[in-house]
Amino acid sequence: MIHFSFTSVLMTVVVSNLLLAAISMLFRNEDVLAGIGFKLTAVFCVITLMRFLFPFELPFAKTLIFPEFMSNGLSVLRHRHNVFPGVWISLWNVFGVVWLAGTICSLAILFYTHWKLRILVLPNSKDVTDQEPYATIIKEVCSERQRRKIRMRTTRFVNAPMIMGLRKAIILLPADIDTSDEDVMFALRHEVYHYVHHDLWLKFGVNCLVAVYWWNPFTHQLRRQISILLEMRVDDSIISEGTESTIGYITTMVHYMGGDPDRDDNPSQKTGLALKKKYNMSRRFRMIQSKEQKRNRLLSSVMLLFVVGMYIGSYLFIWENSTYGQEICESDAYITPRDEDCFAIRNEDGTYTIYISSIGFNETVDSLDLYRGIKVYSSKEEYEEMHKSP
Repeated sequence: MIHFSFTSVLMTVVVSNLLLAAISMLFRNEDVLAGIGFKLTAVFCVITLMRFLFPFELPFAKTLIFPEFMSNGLSVLRHRHNVFPGVWISLWNVFGVVWLAGTICSLAILFYTHWKLRILVLPNSKDVTDQEPYATIIKEVCSERQRRKIRMRTTRFVNAPMIMGLRKAIILLPADIDTSDEDVMFALRHEVYHYVHHDLWLKFGVNCLVAVYWWNPFTHQLRRQISILLEMRVDDSIISEGTESTIGYITTMVHYMGGDPDRDDNPSQKTGLALKKKYNMSRRFRMIQSKEQKRNRLLSSVMLLFVVGMYIGSYLFIWENSTYGQEICESDAYITPRDEDCFAIRNEDGTYTIYISSIGFNETVDSLDLYRGIKVYSSKEEYEEMHKSP
């Protein structure tokens, strides 16, 4: 049976962060990133995303026990304290409440940002979809079906081309910047490619994931890495058409990098897929230069084995904490308390509190798989009533 528990979340966070740390090392070195290629790096990010999206324990997972020093810390985190009469709360419960509240706030901010961007941009932009030269260019780069769902607007609110909107896309172009028809054409092709391949939906989904794991800095790093990889994918598709397209496309990128320093670039910083990303541009140019470069097969194979091995292994094994001393004996299948006064209390949230009175120990667990045959009571009062001396 599939379980969602403290240890399954812990396993997800630890493994995913290790994967993200390895991927971040690739992004730090442009030569290494070029040697592996953006496509394989994208596969690594997808695998990490999948791990974040499925923080569960599978039925065939083998249980391993944390070392004592780690178990002690986890037991403190999950130890339930009687804060009010009849109210038992652990630090993990507090963290869960804070996590949920933070997720709700983060999602609210995300939706509000998208709504506010649309409200700010529309009144301060001009629809040029049916004006020349935009009408002719968009006919060249879009199908008739795509043209019905895409509008083009110029505005001084952005420094570089960007696209916004999930169902009906709006391509924003900087107003009053001297651009050639070729610049506009490559900019439109770039943004339309994002729209056709549902990159806006992907980025929105990743933003939702980051909102859920808002407390984990590695998820914010993952969002930035995926954004760069999406840009690299568009770059690769355009430069694959030949030298002439490559030169024109790079010229357009450099042209829009200049921009106008007096403009407010807040919208493109907060959402959308802007063509201008100065801090990522060096990586994108390096990937364009390495288009014909031979990939490092050894490094690619090692990284692929590491990432896939970490992903599969994280579902084959699950860690549980235990702080037991000599009073407990361990078998291959589970741990059996020797003391007769070892019992479990079923909590309202579906967890169990294990009590071992002889050693003055108790901890909270998600299931009784490690305590087969243990006596379960609905409350500690019920246990005391049944064991009251005559």
